[in-house]
Amino acid sequence: MKLLVVGFNARPIAKSAKNAGYDLGVVDYFGDIDLFKLTSNCFTVLRQKPGNTLHRILHRSPPEYLYILSEVMIDEQGDFDGIILGSAFDRYPELIQQFSKLGPKLYSNTPEKFTKVRDIKQIQEIALKSGFKVPKTIVTKSTSDLIEIAKNHTYPLVSRSGGGGGGFGIKKWNNFEELKEFFNEKEIDIEKEYWIQEYIEGVDASASIICSKDQNHIISINQQIIGDRNLYSPSDFSYCGNIVPLRTTQTSNEGKLQEKISSMIQDLFSKLDLIGSNGIDFVIKNDNIYFMEINPRIQGSIECLEYATGLNLMDLHISACEGKKLDLPSIPHYKRIAIKGILFSGNEQPIQVNQYPKNRWIVDRTHYNIFLEKGDPFCSIVMPVSSQEKGYNKMIKIAKKIIKMNQRKILESF
Repeated sequence: MKLLVVGFNARPIAKSAKNAGYDLGVVDYFGDIDLFKLTSNCFTVLRQKPGNTLHRILHRSPPEYLYILSEVMIDEQGDFDGIILGSAFDRYPELIQQFSKLGPKLYSNTPEKFTKVRDIKQIQEIALKSGFKVPKTIVTKSTSDLIEIAKNHTYPLVSRSGGGGGGFGIKKWNNFEELKEFFNEKEIDIEKEYWIQEYIEGVDASASIICSKDQNHIISINQQIIGDRNLYSPSDFSYCGNIVPLRTTQTSNEGKLQEKISSMIQDLFSKLDLIGSNGIDFVIKNDNIYFMEINPRIQGSIECLEYATGLNLMDLHISACEGKKLDLPSIPHYKRIAIKGILFSGNEQPIQVNQYPKNRWIVDRTHYNIFLEKGDPFCSIVMPVSSQEKGYNKMIKIAKKIIKMNQRKILESF
């Protein structure tokens, strides 16, 4: 079977598919070094030309470019059997509908399912019935309404632009004056909805679920690494990676907490009728589990999760979408611990990518001689480790070495 893998960072999904024995075509946003090592049959939105910055001016949204390149590849090669979607399309159900008309089978939830789980008020009501707590949330499409609502809100709070996938578009406000100044002085694109939401401080977590026709299987419960300054995170809410499995020090009874989380997730997903690989984000505050959002597609934690469980997620995803019976344990089973960290550039001035340490765990590497601006992704570090704490420290040590090796290539004037 030949699959077209499409996503903002398609490499981890493509790697899983290749390991499962599928032939590949890939459409990716970044076009990093390690994608081309995996397959030469790929189109990318960014060109990564030596001497240039990573990003270029785009006249369409990244998801639109990904769709157009997919359409071209399918038309030119004509032998794809299926399409796999990664991140990028959560807020674009119309593009998912267009993918379904390209010919190859789309191994994905329907556009209607994407719309349902991204309707924050509807999905929060369902989550409440499954035992989750939810942050107080108000949805608006008007900047003036947003400011008026926020005037009487308890602080701190967060604003989220239509869901804020990967942490993009999420901002924390400590007081009303900060928020008012930002939305009054800047021309904010509010064509899509904005959320005003209660800020919940706790342990950021997620779970990966394989949904089949007859049963939903929880594959892993994970800790999320969010806004990590050791990785030069662009914001307090940027997705910076995962640790699989989750371990929290907030409660003395880890086992009972995980049982509680699993029971709530099972109940919630029994009401959603999703298919294939799906994710859920939540925050653990003491013994309370706060629902954040559903990701109705393959998640960014796939590579880390596969190291930890020994499972092939692409095989499971396709089997579930085809209605095959899955032989999986009733609770998550881990063979080892794994960690993923995304390293960003933290320099105020552009920094030239000069070299990387010789290390097999460094992936998603930006091409050499590209200039990274502050907040651009440098690379990822994904590896099995002996413990959560030691693994995190090892990852940060590798990250610091990468930064140090490239510091002397800072561009003084660009």
